[in-house]
Amino acid sequence: MKEIIIDDTTLREGEQTPGVVFSIEDKVSIAKYLSEIGIQRIEAGFPASSKSEFEAVKSIVKAKLDSKIFGFARAVKSDIDAVIDCDCYGIVMSFPPSDIHLKYKLKIDREEYLRRAIECVTYAKEHGLYVTYSAEDSTRTDIEFLKKVFKTVVENGVDCARIVDTLGVATPIFMKHLVSIIKNIVSVPIEVHCHNDHGLALANSLAAIEAGASVISSSINGLGERAGLAATEEVIVALHNFYDVKIFKTEKLYEICKFVEKVSGVKIPASKPVTGENVFTHTSGIHQDAILKNVLTYEPYPPELVGQKRRFVIGKLSGSHIIKAKLIELGYNISEEDLKNITNLIKEYSQERKSALSDIEVKRIADEYFARKKVK
Repeated sequence: MKEIIIDDTTLREGEQTPGVVFSIEDKVSIAKYLSEIGIQRIEAGFPASSKSEFEAVKSIVKAKLDSKIFGFARAVKSDIDAVIDCDCYGIVMSFPPSDIHLKYKLKIDREEYLRRAIECVTYAKEHGLYVTYSAEDSTRTDIEFLKKVFKTVVENGVDCARIVDTLGVATPIFMKHLVSIIKNIVSVPIEVHCHNDHGLALANSLAAIEAGASVISSSINGLGERAGLAATEEVIVALHNFYDVKIFKTEKLYEICKFVEKVSGVKIPASKPVTGENVFTHTSGIHQDAILKNVLTYEPYPPELVGQKRRFVIGKLSGSHIIKAKLIELGYNISEEDLKNITNLIKEYSQERKSALSDIEVKRIADEYFARKKVK
């Protein structure tokens, strides 16, 4: 379990998020962040798709990062050539074997599929590429044919077999079952690429590694087509906390997620796990009081682990303990009577305005209270 590899695809799948376009400079910066965190593989882009994409992938390769750089390609020789020309370490070769894709997208039969798969894998291996074979739409593919596909391509040199839940239709139980089946017929590492259409991308990824997969494909902030993918930062924290995989620099997660938020224009929801602003923010007076006594009461892991900070919301639900702590922090030395009165004023103000209070507002309420008290 400690040898789990993350293949981050923020720069490829992440840019398929509606409205997201990264500049070459942004892509290189994201790649550097990923490398610093300890991400072992970076799917840098689809170089055959455009001149700028080609230049971006090539620039990332030239940055000579610790991460291994992969280029994305279809099972088409010109796509493979573009990855070769970028001097990538490896290729993610996407070729869907499901009957739906064979009939409606590729318009070929299973025999032709296998012939083309062998031809393209052989070509990529002849040019020295590490080949991850990405069987798009794996979870809707006839299992016997999927077994035949993976067995055939591995026999022809594929280095890693990627199971893809393209439409996010798998459940953790099914994913564990599917990985187990494929693991019994191939000797190479198994990777999973899980979409989040049913909110199960992370759960499916973890189920896959429990069944023997060793590579997880994910993206920062869960960016990707439709509902996106398993979020890299969530994968890392889950691996760290549940499976004792402590090979990644978790304290840098908040920083990279905020950077990707900035350059992608896709805002991180406040309640998003790991990096959302509410994740380590405590509102209930009962919770706040308990946190002041021991943070283990209402935090599953410390905010510092992921580069976050603990926050307390002062408002109508806050108790006197947290308000006292906030007033002391702001420089006040108050009696129990003053604390009771200021607490009531804060609760009334918060209820009337229907929101929490900033430190400036708490200070203003306290100053006005003491001013009135002095006049009396």
